[in-house]
Amino acid sequence: MRPTSVGILGLGYVLGEQSLPVAEIAGRAEVMREYRMPDRQALWGWDRYRRTERSRADLASESAAGTVVRGGVAPGQIDALVVCCGDGLNYSAQNVFVSELSKRLGLDCEFVTWIGGAGCASLFSAVRVARSLVMADTFRNVLVVGVDKVDNEAARFQRYGVFSDSACSFIVRGEGPTDFTVAGVAVASSLPSLNGSGQDIAQKCMLIQSVFERLGSEKGEFPYEGSVFFGSNVFLPIQDLERSVMPIDGVVHERGNIAPYGHCAGADPFINLFDFYARGDNENMARSVLGSSAHGHFGVMLLERRPTTTG
Repeated sequence: MRPTSVGILGLGYVLGEQSLPVAEIAGRAEVMREYRMPDRQALWGWDRYRRTERSRADLASESAAGTVVRGGVAPGQIDALVVCCGDGLNYSAQNVFVSELSKRLGLDCEFVTWIGGAGCASLFSAVRVARSLVMADTFRNVLVVGVDKVDNEAARFQRYGVFSDSACSFIVRGEGPTDFTVAGVAVASSLPSLNGSGQDIAQKCMLIQSVFERLGSEKGEFPYEGSVFFGSNVFLPIQDLERSVMPIDGVVHERGNIAPYGHCAGADPFINLFDFYARGDNENMARSVLGSSAHGHFGVMLLERRPTTTG
């Protein structure tokens, strides 16, 4: 029997063990000079970033192991694995990574896929894939793992954000208790923007608006008033621009992690969501909007935070 709804369970994350000052990043001055960025910390919102000496498999397996425990799902109950990684691993390295991750977690699933083409929006693509698999009654528990690590320190500081090393994970399931119900998820790309790294502002704004329109046509009305928005920890002016074209008036924009964490690539919205509810004083904020754009791609997801039995 196909489930009537899909939820997310056991969300968690791991950051690089080193917390370092952005002001000391190699190449920062050169990037700022090239793009004529004023050296004003308060304007951009940066402070520190997270770096690791550990491997991607170390970060991912620690996060995913916590997800399995929090979700109360045995490794043998994981039916499929969806991995997201922005860059740094070719095809062979991806296979080695998945093999190592599966071995450490004790997974025995036969279906594994790798998603990374949408950059920092890739986790929304992963949720969409996992949700489709669950809604089709193909699998019950799909483990989603995202991991990103900067190999070249000179590439850590970019004109749009400061990259940190991290991993995040959660289970997408179609029956049994969940922490969040997925009320809707949409991802799209602006094909003309891809050749220019998505830097055309007008095309970016139109893409964001079109994704929300698509989501509205699929989901119907969503009560944005009183919801919380969790986006990417990119620099504050970019956040302000992207948020300004989103038709989500009345939401609270939560962005307190940009200073201590930096930009954890695609994991940002999920990390910010986790921390917001982990504080324990936000139980009355039941609805969340997650969104992220990257080089001509944009994804958005609507969540309802109520432990739910789906199916």
